[in-house]
Amino acid sequence: MNGQGSALEKNSHTHSVGTRLHAAAEGILGRGLDELLRLTAGMEYRPLPSDIYPFPLTRAVYAAMPSPESVRADVRSRLRSDPVSVLEYALALLELHECNQADIAAHVLTDMPFIHACFNSKRCNGWIALMGAMDRAAMETAINRRWQFKFFSGRPAPTGIYVLLGMLARYGFVYGRIPFGDVHALSHFVEDFCPGLIVAHGPMSDLELTLSLAAMKMGVPAIVPSAYPFPLGRTIRSDDPEEIARAVAAFPNIRKLLPMPELPPMPDYCDPENQKQEFEPHLTWGGTPESFCVVRKGRVESPGVRVRGRPAADPADKPSTRPAGKPGGSVGIVVTIQAEPMDAFDRRYIESMMLGALSMIRGVKARLDGDSFAIDLAAGIALAPGQVGDTLLAFIRRNWPRLDRIQVEVILDPAELKPAEPLVRAEKAQRSAEIAAATEENADRLYQCVACSPFAPDHVCCLTPERAPQCARPYEMIKTGALYGYDDVTNIHHSALHREINSFRVVEKGRCLDPVHGEWEGLNAGAARLSHGRTTRVRLHSLDEFPHTGCGCFRMIMFKTDLPRPGIGIMNSGYAGHAPDGRTWRDLHYALGGKQTPGLAGAAPSYLHSPKFLKAHGGWNSVVWVAPKIAAAAGRALPEGVEIGPEDG
Repeated sequence: MNGQGSALEKNSHTHSVGTRLHAAAEGILGRGLDELLRLTAGMEYRPLPSDIYPFPLTRAVYAAMPSPESVRADVRSRLRSDPVSVLEYALALLELHECNQADIAAHVLTDMPFIHACFNSKRCNGWIALMGAMDRAAMETAINRRWQFKFFSGRPAPTGIYVLLGMLARYGFVYGRIPFGDVHALSHFVEDFCPGLIVAHGPMSDLELTLSLAAMKMGVPAIVPSAYPFPLGRTIRSDDPEEIARAVAAFPNIRKLLPMPELPPMPDYCDPENQKQEFEPHLTWGGTPESFCVVRKGRVESPGVRVRGRPAADPADKPSTRPAGKPGGSVGIVVTIQAEPMDAFDRRYIESMMLGALSMIRGVKARLDGDSFAIDLAAGIALAPGQVGDTLLAFIRRNWPRLDRIQVEVILDPAELKPAEPLVRAEKAQRSAEIAAATEENADRLYQCVACSPFAPDHVCCLTPERAPQCARPYEMIKTGALYGYDDVTNIHHSALHREINSFRVVEKGRCLDPVHGEWEGLNAGAARLSHGRTTRVRLHSLDEFPHTGCGCFRMIMFKTDLPRPGIGIMNSGYAGHAPDGRTWRDLHYALGGKQTPGLAGAAPSYLHSPKFLKAHGGWNSVVWVAPKIAAAAGRALPEGVEIGPEDG
């Protein structure tokens, strides 16, 4: 930080017992701890709004749930001689106080909302708790004028910081596999991977100051006033609200958007809001047997747009002279891209996505009905054929900036369209056959995605033609993005693990280490590299040792079970019922989310129809129970004898 009254402290954390402060600072801690003891006198632990982690801070400090008096005794044990060393116990006392507050349920997230908050944290810079006597609304506005933070400041009281700290402890248990009682390991995980931050501004009571230092001992960084009395913790000091707003993203645990290069703009007549427009077509180009739209690979001598012919009904005609829905003649779009490898998956995906670009033009909708392509125009819209080409060219260049040799042909000449259409149809049939024949064995490369790693550092999604992304996004979306894109571009804020890389990655697949379980040398190496060694082996088609890691957006979970008989159950996301063994979606999500859990694996519904589906277990023969939506998605693939659960319970 630049400017008077600002400094980045060198201390990264305050883990060591025996750290001594000057007398005034120790006095503040002593008074703050005394206040916490006074506030919790006679209190008993009352469960907080989580069935899985009702006492997260206490369990972070204690391997077994303690009595309130034992916690109070631990705080008193070195309160006078070494107050810094009892700050962990003070966290448990803070929880004892907060769980007795009548309105605490209004501030602490229940289990699935907490899981959703963790997942959604990849689309923000992080979580902030505000402390001190400040105008909280003004501070939140100042910060989010520049960044994207979520605020979890709790009640406007000195103990309100509990809400953020409780979330961070739960986060560590779920996504960091931190065991109960290992607050030191939790503090390192919070430092490295949790997006939590304290912003302290204005006067602070002794209790607030004490709790802020306890939070920093737990690994949470903080922006604090210049007169902050403790020379400990990872801090930035500032009294200027605008400077604070600039500084909140300076800590290494705070997530950031990938710096993007200058991308080609869309034409000024394109607006994404127009994609929501609804209108009755006044004129339609295409929708005839001779109309088509195709993306193909080929040599491009002259990049740019070419228009051949003109619409049968000229868009310059006065709208009043045309009957509603009048045909505007046939139209063909040919996009030729010179790039390698640019296979069938890439061409199909770019083709499917680019049609939406035309709907960014006011009064224009593009559609593809089977093989027949059409552009609908609203009344009063004069669309020039060149605008169609310019829009498609800009859209491709903007979304896949590594593609630079592109030619877009807009063909309106009937004499040219009629002989071209059967060739395009045959080309698409060949493309479909190539996609249908793709396997892990004949693929040149495989792919990985780390778009969920900001909140799940163990997770690397491994993708093949026979195992699509768990989130149900198209395989080719990740593949084409890895080859020709720049990043996920869905507002993913990267953690320090992947601060400078595209979320979508190309992987040289290497040797097949186990064709039955689906283990590839290249996928293992990529997972180890991208998770920084937290995950080193992945078997794509097995739930036993080294199953695929889970993210948090998996559309279904496959799990080993003994009921109704030994085998595998499959539950879809959000199922409200119970599996025969009693587990719910929440239970399975907690067990799998963000990590590798033997006996569990996530997938998308398309995996139900993969030739490699649970190959290590005998495929569908191993499945004994499915939720109703899984049965519907499986269709004829579902064998007789598989038990189907009740509709959402």
